[in-house]
Amino acid sequence: MPFNPTSKHLVPAAVHSIHRFALFAVLLLLTSSVALGDETETETESGDGATAADAPVGASDEGELAMGTFRKPDGWEISLFAAEPELANPVAMYIDHLGRVFVCESFRQDRGVTDNRKHDSEWLLADLSAQSVQDRIDYHRRLLGTEAAEYTAHDDRIRVLEDTDGDGVADKTTIFADGFNNIEDGTGAGVLARGGEVYFTCIPKLWKLDDTNGDMVADKRVALHDGYGVRVAFRGHDSHGLIIGPDGRLYFSIGDRGYNIDTPEGKLKDPESGAVFRCELDGSNLEVFATGLRNPQELAFDDYGYLFTGDNNSDSGDKARWVNVMQGGDSGWRMMYQYLPDRGPFNREKIWHPFHSETPAYIVPPIENISDGPSGLTCYPGTGLTGDYANCFFLADFRGGPVNSGIRLIRTQPKGAFWEVERSEQPIWSILATDIDFGPDGAIWICDWVNGWVGEGKGRVYRFFDPQAQEQAVVKEVKELLSAGFKDVDTNRLRELLEHPDRRIRLESQWELASRGDLAPFRAVLERGDVGTIPRLHAIWGIGHAARLDNELAAETQQLIGDALSDDDLDVRRCALIVAGDLGLSGLSGRVSAAIADPEPRVAFAACLAAAELSLPVVNEAAKLLSDNDNSDPGLRHAGIMALVGSGAEQVLSLASHNSSAVRLGAVVALRKLNDGRVSEFLADGDSAVVLEAARAVHDVVAMHETGLGKLATVELSADSSPALIHRVLNANYRIGDAAAAGRIGAFAVQSDADAAMRLEAVQMLADWANPDPLCRVMNRYLPLGDRAANIAADVLTERASVLLSSVTPVDIRVATIDAVAFNGVTSAAPELEAIIKNEDDESTVRAKALSGIAQLSPSTATSLVKLMSDDPELELRLSALNLLVDLQAGKSDTTEAVEALAKAVTSDFSRERQLAWDKLATLKGQKVDQLLVEGAESYLNEKLPADVWLNYLEAAKGRLDQTLQSKLDGFGEKLAMTDPLAAYRDCLSGGDAEAGKVLFETKTELSCVRCHKISGQGGEVGPELTKIAADKDRSYLLEAIVLPNKTIAKNYETTMLLLESGEVVSGILRSETEDEIEVLNADGKTITVDPYEIVGRKKGDSSMPADLIKMMSRRELRDLVAYLSTLK
Repeated sequence: MPFNPTSKHLVPAAVHSIHRFALFAVLLLLTSSVALGDETETETESGDGATAADAPVGASDEGELAMGTFRKPDGWEISLFAAEPELANPVAMYIDHLGRVFVCESFRQDRGVTDNRKHDSEWLLADLSAQSVQDRIDYHRRLLGTEAAEYTAHDDRIRVLEDTDGDGVADKTTIFADGFNNIEDGTGAGVLARGGEVYFTCIPKLWKLDDTNGDMVADKRVALHDGYGVRVAFRGHDSHGLIIGPDGRLYFSIGDRGYNIDTPEGKLKDPESGAVFRCELDGSNLEVFATGLRNPQELAFDDYGYLFTGDNNSDSGDKARWVNVMQGGDSGWRMMYQYLPDRGPFNREKIWHPFHSETPAYIVPPIENISDGPSGLTCYPGTGLTGDYANCFFLADFRGGPVNSGIRLIRTQPKGAFWEVERSEQPIWSILATDIDFGPDGAIWICDWVNGWVGEGKGRVYRFFDPQAQEQAVVKEVKELLSAGFKDVDTNRLRELLEHPDRRIRLESQWELASRGDLAPFRAVLERGDVGTIPRLHAIWGIGHAARLDNELAAETQQLIGDALSDDDLDVRRCALIVAGDLGLSGLSGRVSAAIADPEPRVAFAACLAAAELSLPVVNEAAKLLSDNDNSDPGLRHAGIMALVGSGAEQVLSLASHNSSAVRLGAVVALRKLNDGRVSEFLADGDSAVVLEAARAVHDVVAMHETGLGKLATVELSADSSPALIHRVLNANYRIGDAAAAGRIGAFAVQSDADAAMRLEAVQMLADWANPDPLCRVMNRYLPLGDRAANIAADVLTERASVLLSSVTPVDIRVATIDAVAFNGVTSAAPELEAIIKNEDDESTVRAKALSGIAQLSPSTATSLVKLMSDDPELELRLSALNLLVDLQAGKSDTTEAVEALAKAVTSDFSRERQLAWDKLATLKGQKVDQLLVEGAESYLNEKLPADVWLNYLEAAKGRLDQTLQSKLDGFGEKLAMTDPLAAYRDCLSGGDAEAGKVLFETKTELSCVRCHKISGQGGEVGPELTKIAADKDRSYLLEAIVLPNKTIAKNYETTMLLLESGEVVSGILRSETEDEIEVLNADGKTITVDPYEIVGRKKGDSSMPADLIKMMSRRELRDLVAYLSTLK
């Protein structure tokens, strides 16, 4: 749809001033409803409380005004290229060489592209069990029923924005492709354009879209692959990251929705992990480049051909990760970890941490923990900016709101064969960027989601640029070269351009030369010693690319690459080795093997990967490298392991008796990668790290179970054994499920010097024995167990109960044991439980649990004990007795005794006792019960009912009062709501369980509190830190922050826009406000003080906290959460 912008949208570094009356009209627009443009908008309830728009909202000057809130480097300028209604909900973008902006727009968030947090346990189990896209389709239709139609009602699409008159503002917009709305379709989250061909990632397909007639509308669609996105996982964990590597292949990524893809070479299947793929530009030769990622949204190569990504955290206090994507690497994430409260091995074994002494050997660790919501990513191409930006990456950090989002700058430097972060900054901030790239004009282009998580029908594309750099001749030259293309450029000129300072020019020249099949230009550059490293790397990449395109170049290629292997430049040798392995240049096998001993770690690294590709028998060379490295450099460890993989299992097994534990450790991981069950032989190793790594392989890889679980189950455990090993050994026994296995679990449970948490787990395994969860206890993988004899656990508990119940055993283990004997009907334990109950010196928690346990084992004994314990001075005993008394009488004709006890308890001095009384009254019927409920209503209406039981009472009384009294209750609530917006939630202010609230905060996936908030150093940095939130904030404030997040936004997180009488607009972060002055921190980091009487218009920014968070929890959970937050002082 063509449109006519009214300004150039240019904002210089100076103060922003706009005519008062025009802005007054704008601010009226912003503070009321947004006017609709040419396209209509419909609204659907979305997952974060916002409304997801079907089309862009109407035009306004919001995009221009927002520029005043952005922080940028001194001297840089900003211009607005396009804004709503020209585009909306921009997920990703690509700027082609002509300056056309291809934008992925999404209108399906939370209404077509869903999220497991929005569904119940049946849905989650179906998702965790899915093995193919068809499985996902099937369970969607089964569980959604008629709601499935909503999943196909909205489109994702590609829009193209063009500036046809060269004024820096888009004036033409075209829908390039739409209709991506099948029930199985994910978010269209990646786009890359080359000429008339456009690559588009939209789960489950990688699309190649062709515009054959030049009208900027795709008229041909071909699915290059199908099968991405086996599972739902989380929204945003889609297929994305399209980029052409220096080798001329197409690289792209997927989040942890997994894949199951049939290719001519065979099946690629992993439904549990995110991954990076690569293939030829026609889609052939698809391969998994790296795996074990959670959500690597974008990919970027540096000048030396290294691939990097930012990988998202799991909202559990872990940190996002800056990752070097190594070929064959595994980052260690599995999607089912997300649904474990503590994220399982990912947190327990510190998989997300940078390299440390206990980093699991099977993973390639992150370089550093950087950002909270890594999204778009690009690497400085070499021109466009002044200053030192060589090899600097620009990473979009998306946090749901603009205040704490923006663009990070990261530069790494080599550290052996690995990396360290040398520079980390935030050059551009306070913009909710989803993607970033360098345009052909040298500017940084950023697409802005504007606010929230779902999409509000808004979207902008901005240019951030250095005006001094814009005048440089090289910047203008780059624009001209890119726009002209390279097809008709002379070969000699292309050879010269391999030395250009801009990587885009070098790559395009290299790719064009490779397509011509003439290696002479590459030879000429490679043989020159005065051109520097980078042009020679392009020559090597070009040789490899050309050889893949033309088999007749093999002999010449081998000669050139062979010569490069002797070069003095380590990077030339490194890249030559990679190409040698990539092309399978077997004639260079001896030199590749020898290069493993190269003194330069990065060369040795490349030699190992080349040896793996060539399947060379280099077990001795790799073993020496691993031994010398001694687990000090994670890059070399990975490389040595890959070399062992290429050597084959038989050679690797020969290392079982090697004197270096580092070598044996590498051998274990190599066998794991080879799916060779003989890795279980290393379970008998004398080194604990080797044993643990072998246990990980045997237990965590399902293919190893048949040959390895039996051996793992009999591994001897000691007081020094790590929890990671113990858990897997116990679970191996649990899965085997015979009497001997149960006996080993029981024997461990009574070891007083063993890890207490693992002893507890052992007891819980026995408790669950007869009814095992279909999800693995360690991995959370869907792996159901078959039928097993129920008496096996009972026999073990009969033997071990006395020790487990003794007073010297930790309380939580005793409590779990009581549950276990009760669930398994171990009646012989009843006398011991009775003795515990009667022992006034014992722990009240254990006595209370024993009372409930004995009710299942000996109801007659329980009946007499209930009467004895009803007046016990210990609250826990009274609560247990009261609960049990009601349960014993429920369903009987005479419940007098229970009702009388409850009538007494509702007036108790103890909150928990009063709450339990109202809860249990809800389960009984009768005249006396009804009378108590009426009395409760009168007490509530008269404000005499304790606030800590309001919720319990109202739930108990629901549907039980006569119409007149119920109307009074309703009217009372409505009257309160007229003056108090929190009235509907007043019953959640008091009475919560702070400990339960802490668990919710830290572990409930649907809430993901720790994703955004930090407490005592743990958690995310998206929202304000809450460590001392209750020091000056009362419960009403805390409740309001949850149920009405936009009403009061935390200090330093609220944005504001002020129109002054002078016509000036002041925008930024609201720092303070009194009757006399308002302080605003503007985009330049300066505090501006404003007199409130000078303000004629004002707009407040929205909170990034989901507005419907309340829908993700019950009222009781809300009450518990408020209780927990109120303790943070």
